[in-house]
Amino acid sequence: MVARPYHVVVVLLLLESSARFGEGASNPGVVARITRKGLEYANQYAVATLRKELPAIRLPDFSGSFKIGWFGRVSYNFQSLKIHRFEVRNSDLSLLPGLGIRASLSNNDLSVGGNWKVKKGFM
Repeated sequence: MVARPYHVVVVLLLLESSARFGEGASNPGVVARITRKGLEYANQYAVATLRKELPAIRLPDFSGSFKIGWFGRVSYNFQSLKIHRFEVRNSDLSLLPGLGIRASLSNNDLSVGGNWKVKKGFM
C-alpha cells in the first residue's frame, strides 16, 4: 500500500505540532535524579578508567628556558614522557546545585619517566 501525498502531509504536520508541545517551558527535556550512591559509582568507574587509560598516554614533548638570578639562563628539553604509575588516594564527585558536577582529585601520586636534558652555558 502506497501512502497518499496528503496523508504524508498530515503526518508531518502532526509531528511538527507535537514537537512544539513543550515550547515556551522554562526547562524542557529530561529530568533525572542523581543520588550519592550514583555519584560514588561514577567516581569508582572514573578512577578505574584513569588507572587503565593513563599508562597508554604519551605526553607531548616540550622545551624552554628560564633565568635564575645571578646564575644565568638555563634551557631544558623533555621528550618521550610516559606515565608509569598513577595512584589515587582521594577522589570525589559532588553536586554543585545549578552548575553541575565537581570532580576533585587530591593527595595523589603520579610517576612519569622519559628523556630529559638541562643545559647551562657558562661562556
